[in-house]
Amino acid sequence: MLVLASIVLSSSAWVSSPSCPPAFSMVNTSVGAISNSSQLSLCVSKATLVKGSNGSVNLVLGAPVSNAPRCLVYPNGLSLDLTFGLLSSGHVGCWSLYPPYQPVAIVNVGRPSQTKLQAVLKSFRPDIPRIFMKPENNVQIATNVLFSSSAKTQVNKTKLLTLPAEIRFKPIRYRWGISQGGESPKFSSLAKPTFKPTVVGDAKATLAVTYSIEYSFTGLTNWTRVRPDILSNASPFSFKIGGDKAPEKAKEPPRLVTKPCELGSKAWRC
Repeated sequence: MLVLASIVLSSSAWVSSPSCPPAFSMVNTSVGAISNSSQLSLCVSKATLVKGSNGSVNLVLGAPVSNAPRCLVYPNGLSLDLTFGLLSSGHVGCWSLYPPYQPVAIVNVGRPSQTKLQAVLKSFRPDIPRIFMKPENNVQIATNVLFSSSAKTQVNKTKLLTLPAEIRFKPIRYRWGISQGGESPKFSSLAKPTFKPTVVGDAKATLAVTYSIEYSFTGLTNWTRVRPDILSNASPFSFKIGGDKAPEKAKEPPRLVTKPCELGSKAWRC
């Protein structure tokens, strides 16, 4: 028979337990090492259990849990005496893990500091936006030109703290600058601005897109926004503006003679 003291998390440990891992951090241990740990007894009631595809086990703090258990025990089979001891001491709904010494990570995904988040998320960046223009060429004075970009919401799947997570970038602000013929640029905050050229010559469009950053632990937390936002500059787009279109040369009507024209001939179209 297993010794009850090594399985049941004593009620006295709830008062004297140390703090759980700080937010956005983790502690690696094993079932055998923490079966009667005072730290585990404090953290387990605030956590949800996540099992990885490779057999790993994570106790995740900070996730929205309504029926958190009171203890963690092993192995799966409990004798009647041990079951009575657990229930009588108030440990209802215990998690049972097997085998002993199985690796377990206590992960805290609560509200971390902005400094920690920036350090973790600094390697993630949205795609650099590209500029598009319609019409694509033969831009003339007084022609309506429509600008747009490839900026869109992007979701990157990754892992944070060994847990599946997603990083989401959303375009929230645009700053267009459109200049022509050496004049000062005209600015717009629209996602798709229109432009009517007035000067013949070289022209250029620039774009800076501001993205918001959000992260979510898949199936565990809602989207949480991170500051500061990210500014991404598109490569400048150069194009030329032409003058009014030259009138097309009128097509000559067909000749109405049935033989070659001769010098001095008065036949029509000779």
